[in-house]
Amino acid sequence: MDVMPWTSLLFQSIPEEIILVTLGLALVGKYPRMRGIVTTGIIVAVFSFFFRRLPLGFGIHTLSGIAVMALTMHLVLRLDLWRGLMAAFLSLVALGLVESITIPAMIFLTGIPFERAVTDPWRRILFPLPEEIILALAAYILRRRRISLLPKDEPRLGLTGRKYKEGNK
Repeated sequence: MDVMPWTSLLFQSIPEEIILVTLGLALVGKYPRMRGIVTTGIIVAVFSFFFRRLPLGFGIHTLSGIAVMALTMHLVLRLDLWRGLMAAFLSLVALGLVESITIPAMIFLTGIPFERAVTDPWRRILFPLPEEIILALAAYILRRRRISLLPKDEPRLGLTGRKYKEGNK
């Protein structure tokens, strides 16, 4: 159970979720308006804020975060649910890769153990800044250059196998 302070929600979690939503969408070839991305990021961050307070087993928070992000992308951005799941999963993989490099680097550079960094509200905001900058730059470049992991001519199918009308292309 992780009790995140409100300051971390506002200054770390919400910006990080907006970055992850932008990155995930770009990786699957979707580039909706930023207003929808920001709305999606805020909803996912707030859900995560409350869900982390529940005493659940290892990994349940992560799986629920993927599901909530995909469902929110589907409802807010009218994105195909399967593509939303791919976007959420790919952004989580990117986060894990970048964190596996930046967190040890921050521990080495600052000499602050990770446990101490996450218990102090302001360190909890500052510690992940390098990771968020890297992910934001990646999202910006992918979005700006329209780089995607999925082919552009992939059919857009809904859960029923029929063509699905997507909004905000």
